[in-house]
Amino acid sequence: MENMKISEALQALISNPDDLSTLPQLVAKVQELEGQDEQYQERINKLQEINRNYLAQIPIPGEEKKKDDEPEEIKFEDAQKELLNAMKNMGGN
Repeated sequence: MENMKISEALQALISNPDDLSTLPQLVAKVQELEGQDEQYQERINKLQEINRNYLAQIPIPGEEKKKDDEPEEIKFEDAQKELLNAMKNMGGN
């Protein structure tokens, strides 16, 4: 059973259903493979998270992040427009 593939062992059981001597070894092999699969999935998830973190650090041209501690740069023209709009709204009420 050790060198036999799971599919071959199952085929042998189908061919001779009265011989269940390899069934405990077959179950143990499947459990081992399930454990390995879970470990692989955990490793894949960790690697994907690491990759997401690294990708988040790469600046995208035209979409640079503004630092939270830096105030947004205000242009004089924008401030002037806001002031004029505020004055118009105050005068209209």
